[in-house]
Amino acid sequence: MSGGKLAPYRSKRDFTKTAEPSDRSTVAPSNRLRYVVQKHAATRLHYDFRLELDGVFKSWAVTRGPSLDPHDKRLAVEVEDHPLAYGDFEGTIPKGQYGGGTVQLWDRGYWEPDPGFDPQQALNNGELKFHLDGERLQGGWVLVRMKHDRTRSKHNNWLLIKHRDDAAQDGDHDALLGDDRSIASGRAMAAIAAGKGRGAKPFMLGGSAKVAPDAVWHSKVTSTPPRAKSLPKGPVPDFVSPQLCRGVERPPGGADWVHEIKFDGYRIQLRVAGGAVTLRTRKGLDWSDKFPAIVDAAARLPDALIDGEVVALDERGIPNFSALQVALSERKTDALVFFAFDLLHADRADLCGEPLAARKEGLKELLAKHGDGGARLRYVEHFETEGGAVLDSACRAGLGRRRGRVRGR
Repeated sequence: MSGGKLAPYRSKRDFTKTAEPSDRSTVAPSNRLRYVVQKHAATRLHYDFRLELDGVFKSWAVTRGPSLDPHDKRLAVEVEDHPLAYGDFEGTIPKGQYGGGTVQLWDRGYWEPDPGFDPQQALNNGELKFHLDGERLQGGWVLVRMKHDRTRSKHNNWLLIKHRDDAAQDGDHDALLGDDRSIASGRAMAAIAAGKGRGAKPFMLGGSAKVAPDAVWHSKVTSTPPRAKSLPKGPVPDFVSPQLCRGVERPPGGADWVHEIKFDGYRIQLRVAGGAVTLRTRKGLDWSDKFPAIVDAAARLPDALIDGEVVALDERGIPNFSALQVALSERKTDALVFFAFDLLHADRADLCGEPLAARKEGLKELLAKHGDGGARLRYVEHFETEGGAVLDSACRAGLGRRRGRVRGR
């Protein structure tokens, strides 16, 4: 079905020299349309934006990358269709080959056209409105073909624009693009170019086996503690774009996963630098003045960047989101608790590429040594038993509506 569509892709590549997937590679079926964004350092740095449609990836090279600001209209140059297996490609394309350079899996997830619109017809008409549900990109978007592109030879210039919704950020100044971490391997571009670090966790699940659309890949990851001397050194970053949860039908099992309670609160990133504490929301907004008691408790910590959640607890110790909203509206937040579940930076070292188990061990030690005994700052324990049992126990304890956080070791 897609062989003719992929003829241009095949003609541009020598598969004896490049590790890019051939057009004959297979992937698992899905009942949702998938998308990927690949950061591509070729002749010029750009971001390859790919939407699954009719058995291939419709593809655009977004020269400056996607923007969360609805005012920014980003040039998106339409390129040849790519095979779906390309959605798992992260690595290097040899110099001298088409697109030679480093490729990073920068974002991926699912997309759907606006209700009532046929996506192929919308592309033919030059305006595709759609919704993204990814790890970095969310909400409504539109691809608009530039008006002067009237002939077939010039049908390749489009504009990628963010719709105004809860996921939009006016004047974000491309802060999201500053996060140089693969969402599939955790590697920076330099590590990918050097062939260092673990490979990308598959998303398209290439192969002939039938895999459920909500399947989660079980990737073996070591739990070796971070080696501070070998890690990149530098000051604590102002903010790291957080990894977001993805809904699945059932929790994964196996020894490669740990399970955490998903508290009903506000996701907050806690930064400590020279005794100065900053609390930022998942969108990077500074909320430090809303939680003065947590700021005071964190001031005793060494320089670090910690991912966590601010929560209000009821008399039974159960998270209560309504109570959290009341506390914020009345500015009575001294009883709120910051539940810490990940350590992103410590001892002037970037830990984002380290195994989760090692980061959590470092976080637990840091809070035990420098914390406030759990009054305002608390470490989030995890469970290594079967995922379904953990979820059922959490529900019986009143900890949410069949929700939890599952993360690879």
